[in-house]
Amino acid sequence: MSKRVLITGASSGLGLSHAIYLSSKGYSVTGTSRRGGDLNLDQLRSIFLRDHTKFKYVDKSKNDIRAQKTLLPEKILQNLDEYLSRVHFVKMDVTDDKSVTQCIQEVETVDKIDILVNNAGNGFFGPVEELTIKQAKYQFEVNFFGLLRVLQAVIPNMRTRKSGQIINTASLAGIACIPFQAHYSAAKAAILRLTESLRLELRPFNIHVSSLSPGDINTMFDANTAILHNPNITFKSDDILKMKEAIPLEQDSPYYSQGQITWNTIIQNLIVAPPPLVISKKIEKIIKSKKPKVHYRAGPRLQTMGVPLIKRLLPENLSTRIVAMFYGL
Repeated sequence: MSKRVLITGASSGLGLSHAIYLSSKGYSVTGTSRRGGDLNLDQLRSIFLRDHTKFKYVDKSKNDIRAQKTLLPEKILQNLDEYLSRVHFVKMDVTDDKSVTQCIQEVETVDKIDILVNNAGNGFFGPVEELTIKQAKYQFEVNFFGLLRVLQAVIPNMRTRKSGQIINTASLAGIACIPFQAHYSAAKAAILRLTESLRLELRPFNIHVSSLSPGDINTMFDANTAILHNPNITFKSDDILKMKEAIPLEQDSPYYSQGQITWNTIIQNLIVAPPPLVISKKIEKIIKSKKPKVHYRAGPRLQTMGVPLIKRLLPENLSTRIVAMFYGL
């Protein structure tokens, strides 16, 4: 009998990729989203294909980009509709206690959850001085407390069965913080420490706990960040010029010049980053590991190897300078 995997935030980006890839590998996959079963499968297919397209800049200013080819394996490309149809989507809002509890109870009624992939997340953009306390709280509500709600709903059944696996999605931003995304970085850093403590607490109950920290991955994350600030935006992340113009900062902000450089750098890097399938394959490796480690990293090799080395080996002033240079500051 195949193992049941529950993936939060499965309607786009990494979560959608995990759902389709694990479905292709024979796992029984349940994916959560705020819209639940009302999702349009054609739209999900389009999102998945876009995220796994190789893009290339055609001008030196990096304002114009063109799709080159698909990065999907032939098997997944040919059977995509079948794999997507196997995913069972359910409604869950990770910021709502009742929604999380009800969703987990309904899923467990049908089949036990063997593996939890905590993936739901988002990110605001702006200086610490100017982002509101409300925005900061919402950032933690989704990325940290949302993850915590799902953990508290899933763990009791795993503990009773004395079996299970939990993979919490953190980020390299939790190791080397991103300028103008301080709250996102802080929430991801909190997930790393939470994972370490939880791993110790659940060890006697045969529940494996790990974190996975992706680097830059080509998803709609930046476009969704812009939408967080302006819900009327409808463009995609490969609309580079429109993305740059949608910087979530007022021009009279004292941080505008620095913020614009960082925003442009983030946008330009993400669209040519590796596809989500890189992270999904890492998820499967963690699941199949007999002795999962506490922390994993995946993404561009320069980032996954360089960031921890820089933070561990170099003086803080120097490592901070390198991070600043990476973001053009």
